[in-house]
Amino acid sequence: MQVRKAKTEDMTEGSLFKNIIWFAVPMCLGLLFQQLYNLADTIIVGRMLGVNALAGVGSTTGLTFLALNVATSLGNGFAVSISQRFGASDAEGVKKYFGNAISLAAILSIAFTFITVLLAKPVHTLVQTPVDIYAYAYDYVNVIFLGLPTTIFYNLLAASLRGLGDSRTPLEVLIVSSIVNIVLDVTMIGLLKMGVSGAALATVISQLISVIILLVHIAKRNESLKICKGDLYISRTISGEQLKTAVPMAFQGAVIAIGILIVQSAINSMGTVYVAGSTAGNKLYGIMAAPINSVCQAMIPIAGQNYGAGKYDRIGAGLRIVNMAGWSITFILALIAYFFGPNMIGLFIDSAEKDVITYGHEFLVFYVLGYGFLTIQMSFCFALQGSGNAKLTVMSGILETVGRLFGAVVLTHYCGYIGICLALPLAWIFTSLYVIPAYFVCNRKMMERFS
Repeated sequence: MQVRKAKTEDMTEGSLFKNIIWFAVPMCLGLLFQQLYNLADTIIVGRMLGVNALAGVGSTTGLTFLALNVATSLGNGFAVSISQRFGASDAEGVKKYFGNAISLAAILSIAFTFITVLLAKPVHTLVQTPVDIYAYAYDYVNVIFLGLPTTIFYNLLAASLRGLGDSRTPLEVLIVSSIVNIVLDVTMIGLLKMGVSGAALATVISQLISVIILLVHIAKRNESLKICKGDLYISRTISGEQLKTAVPMAFQGAVIAIGILIVQSAINSMGTVYVAGSTAGNKLYGIMAAPINSVCQAMIPIAGQNYGAGKYDRIGAGLRIVNMAGWSITFILALIAYFFGPNMIGLFIDSAEKDVITYGHEFLVFYVLGYGFLTIQMSFCFALQGSGNAKLTVMSGILETVGRLFGAVVLTHYCGYIGICLALPLAWIFTSLYVIPAYFVCNRKMMERFS
């Protein structure tokens, strides 16, 4: 039987609009299924274990986002150089850079897991996790942190495939792992009575299955990434190049996550009802942001491949298309959030919890209204990262943290919970004012160098 070869997409030629659509649609579906990991946890925990358990899991949002965002950023950062080699038509370089990334990821995942597990308890105390939900929060996050190596490797493998223009394979894998995650959630919480630890373990096992499937797929079907033992040798030169991109991306992710921890601390100090409401709203925010994320993430292979090919004008053209799409999607999603938000929040908790539904709806509406600025922030950051200017995006993370801090500390003092709801949209506005001129300065330098 003939094995189906994996599809890659050359984004240095042809219609960029078509490139973005063919990349973004599977990517969007993939992000939606990825959200099913957390959505399944939230619905099952909220329905089976109650509001306190839901609030406990939700109170870990900032802490888990810190760890998961750094893990994701490392994987994406390593994949940028692979995408650039692919754009430069360097087949041998693609294999060497991919093998080097795998070896680096193995070392970093061990160190990162040790650090996060060690700091879990002190950070919970620092962010003022309420006493009545502390045990739920710690049990959940500890299992998630122990499974961080699977997160790093999944994101490295998926990002490497997407860097070659293949967003279909990660989608197929996510569909399988999401179904597994839901089945394991019901089994571990409902049948085995493992509580919130069971929900976290279900997520880790599902992620591990994703890694195994992707490894098998690459070994059998993807000639570009199929490596031998010699490719796993760590090169100082390649490592330096990959870390030059991955470390700033991870640092940016860490800074943003610290901002989320600040906001989460402010929410925690308000009480369990607010934590539960923002948790439900945050889960829906993640799902509704999938179309925005997908079109923006198309900028990673567009910028990476065209930077490698020296076709810098196509990067700017891609940005224009992505931002037009992002603002159009924002308008549609804002209408959905406003009119149907309460019913969607009701999926997570009993309809009798009126206050929780109200707070969740407010949280969701304000966040969705800011999606246009999120489009600007993400697309321009990805363009900078893909074109070898990842260090400039660190300031974006700092400005986003400043925006969150302003909302969580200043606006909360005057506006209460509404200040929390405004924190992230304000952060996106701050970063948008920075990334646009930063990109155009870098683009001018690239064009001058090319000329």
